[in-house]
Amino acid sequence: MKYNVAQLLKEAIGSRRNFEIEEDICDADHPVEHVQGSVEMVRTHQGIWLRAQLTVRVPQDCSRCLDAFSRTHGIELDEEFFPEIDVNTGAKVLLPDDWEALYIGSDHNLDLTEATRQATLAALPLKPLCRPECVGICDRCGLNRNHGSCDCYNLQIDPRWAALRSLMDDQQP
Repeated sequence: MKYNVAQLLKEAIGSRRNFEIEEDICDADHPVEHVQGSVEMVRTHQGIWLRAQLTVRVPQDCSRCLDAFSRTHGIELDEEFFPEIDVNTGAKVLLPDDWEALYIGSDHNLDLTEATRQATLAALPLKPLCRPECVGICDRCGLNRNHGSCDCYNLQIDPRWAALRSLMDDQQP
């Protein structure tokens, strides 16, 4: 997801470029499998402002049953990228002190990978579920209860807890 923006950096403030993205990512360090969407780049007085509407497919593990699944999330990017090297003179540019990470490299390529990774991580749920009705795994034998049932709780229980067991039996359909 690299774009050479040397020509855009030479143009007047307000110049625009629009791109469509559809790319598979095969990087073990990146949380995204596939990215699709539209990107708009606008020349600013210091760099390039980028707006993007992206759909990302992310592999995840269900927090209840531990099965792997992929889910699609919509993300938005709204960031300004600053060049490290002046495209006209080749001189090193004085970077803003209060800005933290998004720069255009010395080869004048704007790389969306890190911005996409950060936005994707922010959009992920804390406890992902493969589906809302996922029942999870048995806490005794580890069987995935979405695929079958076990007899772990039909075993003989301590008679001191029998009264509580009768309450559970009344609530089950």
